[in-house]
Amino acid sequence: MDKAKCPGQDLRYWTPKDIYEVPCTYCEKPIEFFKDDFRRRCPHCGKLNLNPNNDLSCAAWCSAATECLKELGRELPGMDGSGEEHGGAEPKRQE
Repeated sequence: MDKAKCPGQDLRYWTPKDIYEVPCTYCEKPIEFFKDDFRRRCPHCGKLNLNPNNDLSCAAWCSAATECLKELGRELPGMDGSGEEHGGAEPKRQE
């Protein structure tokens, strides 16, 4: 049996507002972002742009946060890399 998907990444729970266009910070032409994109390359000028609407605040309450963030190369504060929690709730980037 497959393990459950994160509701935030499961397309069944997405709405039309989860796909949007943002102007490129370099050439100002539109870039289509999906809500779970961290960055995308502009199809016009080729520069990388960060997704201004990306939000990992769900990691503070989601039971799948540890596994989800691990797949993204991140971890919750207070985790020692072994998966054991030592307090904290906001995601931080792994070094």
